[in-house]
Amino acid sequence: MSKSKIKVIEANSLEVLFECDFEDHEKAFDYARRMEEMGIEIKVHAPSLSETLAVSLGADEADLSTLRNEVDEEIASHIQNDEHGCVVCMPEDPNLPKQ
Repeated sequence: MSKSKIKVIEANSLEVLFECDFEDHEKAFDYARRMEEMGIEIKVHAPSLSETLAVSLGADEADLSTLRNEVDEEIASHIQNDEHGCVVCMPEDPNLPKQ
């Protein structure tokens, strides 16, 4: 059985309102829909592939938090507001015009 859990979290208090195995994801999203219909602001956290791997290797919540922050920082470092996007990361291609 997978250790990966989907969590429905109350957005302000960050209290976990509902938690289930990834295999039962439909239950989590149904619960989230019902909470939103009642006017409760929620967030749904479904583990990423890297989080699932980390958990299977024994990561604890502190490790997962560090992993999430590092992934978010890496993604943010590649976001540019210019028209070319992340040109820094693109490999040299002789068929493309020089920047």
